[in-house]
Amino acid sequence: MTTHTDTRAQIERYLLRLRTALGRLPDAEKAEILSDIRNHIEERLAASSEGHAEIVAQTIAALGSPESLAASYHRERLMARASASGAPPALLDATFQWALTGLRGFLAFLALLFGYSLGLGFLACALLKPFLPEHIGLWMDPPFFSLGYIAPSIRGARELLGWWIVPIGYTIGPLALIWTTRLVQWLISQRRSQSTFF
Repeated sequence: MTTHTDTRAQIERYLLRLRTALGRLPDAEKAEILSDIRNHIEERLAASSEGHAEIVAQTIAALGSPESLAASYHRERLMARASASGAPPALLDATFQWALTGLRGFLAFLALLFGYSLGLGFLACALLKPFLPEHIGLWMDPPFFSLGYIAPSIRGARELLGWWIVPIGYTIGPLALIWTTRLVQWLISQRRSQSTFF
């Protein structure tokens, strides 16, 4: 009887710490998460013939600390919002958080930065070319390419597109932004479909 009571108390302590760690989430969402975790522990208890204390200890160890589990839920929520909205700030925040967890997240974050930088670079060139025609463009300064502004003091750089940078920039810029957004939304949805908490 005492062991059963101790086991229940251990579960309740874990869930209380998890509730506290979930802090910012709405109460309904917290209640759903806590219910899922409680059900998971109960299922493990029902499926095992071992002692309750051992099963609870193993299950809680597998789940990890309440704080790390809460951080995972916060990250997943952030990913879901970013994927649904497609808003660049939300995608940047979500992929940055994902980048902190592993290589795939880091590569997704780099892809987002590269795609957005390329798109914004082409748009900026298209906008600024009429005002700084001698200094804005796509430049070749062997062995490098450069997109954007080049100082008058740099000699040897050759502009590749001339005034064509305007229509090309207005075409490639938005397309790069759109394709990058869709690519990252797809990467996030793939990650979310493969991730499980337990």
